[in-house]
Amino acid sequence: MRFITRTLIVVLLLSILLTGCGKSDKKMSTTNANSNVKQVLHLSLPNDPPMLDPQRATDMTSFEILNAVFEGLVRIDKDGKVEKGSGLAKDWTISPDKLTYTFHLKDNIKWSDGNPITAQDFEYSWKRALDPKTASEYAYILYPIKNAEKYNSGKASADDVGIKALDSKTLQVTLEKPTPYFLGLTSFITYLPVEKSFVEKVGDKLASSPDNMVFSGPFKLKEWNHEQNLTLVKNENYWDKNNVKLSEIDLDIVKDLNTLAQNYDTGKYDTISVTGDYIDKYKGQVKYAPNGEVYFIALNNTSPIFKNANIRRAFSLAINRKELADNVLKDGSSPAYGIVPNGIPGEKDEYRKEVGDLFSEDTNKAKELLNEGMKELNITKLPKITLLASDSDSGKKLAQALQEFWKKNLGVDVEIQSMAFKVRLQRLKSKQYDMAIDDWIADYNDPMTFLDMWVTNGGNNDSGFSDPEYDKLINDAESTPDAKLRMDDMKKAEKIFIDAMSVAPIYFSSTAYVQKDYVKGYVRHPVGVSDEWKWVYIEK
Repeated sequence: MRFITRTLIVVLLLSILLTGCGKSDKKMSTTNANSNVKQVLHLSLPNDPPMLDPQRATDMTSFEILNAVFEGLVRIDKDGKVEKGSGLAKDWTISPDKLTYTFHLKDNIKWSDGNPITAQDFEYSWKRALDPKTASEYAYILYPIKNAEKYNSGKASADDVGIKALDSKTLQVTLEKPTPYFLGLTSFITYLPVEKSFVEKVGDKLASSPDNMVFSGPFKLKEWNHEQNLTLVKNENYWDKNNVKLSEIDLDIVKDLNTLAQNYDTGKYDTISVTGDYIDKYKGQVKYAPNGEVYFIALNNTSPIFKNANIRRAFSLAINRKELADNVLKDGSSPAYGIVPNGIPGEKDEYRKEVGDLFSEDTNKAKELLNEGMKELNITKLPKITLLASDSDSGKKLAQALQEFWKKNLGVDVEIQSMAFKVRLQRLKSKQYDMAIDDWIADYNDPMTFLDMWVTNGGNNDSGFSDPEYDKLINDAESTPDAKLRMDDMKKAEKIFIDAMSVAPIYFSSTAYVQKDYVKGYVRHPVGVSDEWKWVYIEK
């Protein structure tokens, strides 16, 4: 996710999505929350959430809010696992051929408006995501379901899709092929339910304000002042409300790192992410949480300049990634020489360890490639080149570091255009850019979440990359039941993608953070929605 993924696969990889490694205060019961202490968590967000409609959201900022105010059939637990009863489904059965899942909803589960949550709500929501009219960029995350892709592409009707409410408490789902991690997928944001009757009532106003939302999760959105702050409050109609100790979560939208640090020091914020020089400031207090995330420079393959592969390679090879990680980021991030990050499983070990680095930096080679590319384009001078970047403090520093590399190692002046997250996404989608700092965090714990997005005309393929051989390898990997063949196809596909340098990977991220000692139960997942607030409590 964009922080964003694409179609699913058919092999024995992991039986559960988002496995293992969730960072949490384990075994600390929420009953330890001191009843005399105000149970309010004070946080910040780097951006205003662009979209709080579960079927249309695509970014991590929105995902974190949606994960707090909605819940699906399952909820990933503190240890990153899927267990029966963890979400709105009390249990389920799976047919012997692994194609039919029958989910049984809990009794007496309610929306925040008091209406019952039904299997019909789930059927409506999932088909809504697939409806071409919804234009959900994440529709493909439901493609394991029978005829889902055909309906989304206009080749089948909604009735043909393998999603059916048998009664108000029973949802039957039929898959195209066995998908061992399907249960975990049902926790993904696009799979979250919306209340059918409410959506039909508010129409296009859905998720535009707290009044135009109804919630199924631990919290409700009480206040949303765009570009300023959001307030979440406990949802008293939530089925597991007794294990939710926070009464409120206050989230300010803050882009300036100095402001964040000052407010953390004065106690206004209970935890903040830190980077760069702030790592040194909080030396001895900083903790690190690994992310299944890659940062890269999107290179517009359809632009007059970056349609040339040698110029794309030149800009990539001119970046000193180790210097960037060690001297600019300073947050535990590591240089990226592939698109699939560290920690993602491969055939027998980590995928990245099995494949290794797919390129290396070379400033002399970068200059040669730039000259060669310019000759191929029959130009003697580059036009003005711009880099889209975040308007946050850390985003500006990253952009400035890249700008310096290109000036020093290529002799090219690049203009930085810092802008709000939502505007940058729109520019990426419409391909109105030369270069843009972008990122992708794993939607599920498999290399495919970083590879299938680059197929021709893929919903999140904002670089415009297209290669028939790549498309075939991805399709083959998604179709074969042979785990080794599948992994081999993905490795070949990644090499094609990197050789073309459709995007320039720059680093695999890690989150460095500081957190007050009185904050307990805060879970940080390494894959998927990172910050889980359901089990947080304040103990002073």
